Amino acid sequence: MIQPSGALKYCEDLVRRGDYEGFLCTQFFPKHQQPTQLALRAFNIELASIRDHVSNADIGRMRMQFWRDSLDKIFAGSPPQQPVALALAYAIQEQELHDQQYRRSGSSNGTEMSSIWFKRIITEREQNLSDPQFMTLGQMETYCENTFGSLMYLQLESVGVKSLEADHAVSHLAKAIGIATMLRAFPFHMQQSRIIIPAEITAKHNLSQEALFRSPSITPALQDATLEVATAAHVHLATAQSHMKNLPNEAYPVLLAGIPTESYLTRLEKADFNPLAPEIQQREWFLPAKLWYRWKQGVLLDIQ
Repeated sequence: MIQPSGALKYCEDLVRRGDYEGFLCTQFFPKHQQPTQLALRAFNIELASIRDHVSNADIGRMRMQFWRDSLDKIFAGSPPQQPVALALAYAIQEQELHDQQYRRSGSSNGTEMSSIWFKRIITEREQNLSDPQFMTLGQMETYCENTFGSLMYLQLESVGVKSLEADHAVSHLAKAIGIATMLRAFPFHMQQSRIIIPAEITAKHNLSQEALFRSPSITPALQDATLEVATAAHVHLATAQSHMKNLPNEAYPVLLAGIPTESYLTRLEKADFNPLAPEIQQREWFLPAKLWYRWKQGVLLDIQ
């Protein structure tokens, strides 16, 4: 029998290894909320890693169904003996206790997390199992909204933020984070024979997929295509920033996740939009200090 402390430790280790930037951001949540944030991010890592750890899409769909069934059991109060599932169940239980206390005090600031966001992540990840190339930038943005965005909506719910402005900020921030994450993993996707740049953009810039697979190297066509995708991410960051005025303080730890994306896009620009450049694959060693400084200054994004 896995104990709650063991399940939470598993999630903490998983997030530290698989989503270091996300792990850093969880440290800015109040201490009592950090287990929930780690469980949410661990759940996201579990789903995101399925595609790269199965031999075919059918096995991947079976894994996705396991998580769909597990969510039903988690919300019914009988989670399976799996560390992330148990940590999520513990987090949801804590949120329900928190809500009961608020209802008794007459507050409407509930923190209940909706299963719809969990299941939206599963559905979108499942549809992406067969490695289809996005046909349009719009499809890419929808994927980011339904995966990264759903995670961030869960985070907003978990801290009791119910605000249209916060929702708008998260919608655009998630698109920027998702696009930047895929660009950052460009070398890995190439090794898996995947093109993450949408087909409409590769066609527009005469970027030959076959040539890129045969000899991955920087070309003007690849730089131009990368620039167009990165520009879309930058526009979403700027739009997100415009919605971040007068948001409740509780939303700030959720929105800190945009800072690593802002930093990556800046470094990508300095590398002349070469997604294969080794220097932009490196972990940003001063990111912890940058997050702390921005947190203290109340500057979530600094888009010019």
